[in-house]
Amino acid sequence: MASTYSSTLNLELQASGENSGTWGTITNNNLTKLESAVKGYVSVAIASTTDSLTATDGTTADETSNAIIKLTGTLTGNTTMQCEAVENWYIVDNAATMGTYTLGFKPAGGTATNLVASSKHLLYSDGSTMFDVLEDAGNIKANGTLTVSGNTSLDGGTFVFNESSADLDFRIEGNGDANLFFSDAGNDRIGIKTASPSTELHVVGGIKATGGIDFDGGGFTFNDSGASVDFRAETNTLANAFFIDGSADKIGFGTATPADASVEINQANSSGAIACLSLDQDDTDQEFIKFDGTTASDQSSSLTTDTSVGSLTGHIRVNVNGTDFWIPYYATN
Repeated sequence: MASTYSSTLNLELQASGENSGTWGTITNNNLTKLESAVKGYVSVAIASTTDSLTATDGTTADETSNAIIKLTGTLTGNTTMQCEAVENWYIVDNAATMGTYTLGFKPAGGTATNLVASSKHLLYSDGSTMFDVLEDAGNIKANGTLTVSGNTSLDGGTFVFNESSADLDFRIEGNGDANLFFSDAGNDRIGIKTASPSTELHVVGGIKATGGIDFDGGGFTFNDSGASVDFRAETNTLANAFFIDGSADKIGFGTATPADASVEINQANSSGAIACLSLDQDDTDQEFIKFDGTTASDQSSSLTTDTSVGSLTGHIRVNVNGTDFWIPYYATN
């Protein structure tokens, strides 16, 4: 009876009494193939867009029996590398230059899994479909550093970091910032572009919100440190509808340079047909404006009991309940 060959590793299964004088060589070949299956390594240069690992009965030259397979070469199109259509495990080191092309690995005649450029894959074939074990795994627990090259997709379920509530920080790097997002677990704080947030949410840099921002409870403080920092709010047509001049301690409405008072209102549209200030007092027994100041008998203070004012100089236009009136103003003595 002639030798037969195993389906997975292509080992030569010798019949009783045959291969006189060569039995030792064949046995050594089988042992070598077994060693390759456990710890073997082979580098394979991809030669075409449909390439196959060699699988040869009985010899030690076949590529598919190795535990670790390194793929090299430069892809010239979307490429598929085939192995035998048998159940087996593979560790594949994808060192091929892929460019914009894809590289699939599959059992002959079966379904491929795509390999990621410059990455290593643990693959399993059931004889008809190739599975990326880590990609198709359920729960994964890593003690140490877990590095992922390529995209990570969370499809369904939830992602929870630090569910045990340990003092473990979390950090996301940007292209040029090591702490683009930082979770300070010990202090229960979040930092944007800072690893040492000083409050619940600490942002270094600008904030842009498309949509509304709600403050439900608590207070909102701008420039709590008292720095010389300006604040500006725009409308549809006014770049400085509301402006706080941090260095001058002044507020401007319609102006970014409030200079004449602590609060300056500038209605700068000459054809706007709108007043600078409108006061609507619904509390009928209360005043519209309240003045508090220092009173003097002469005209040296902001309030005076002196009735000997200067000459009538002009009038200021006001509107009371829809009707225009003039308020006179007098020169100082």
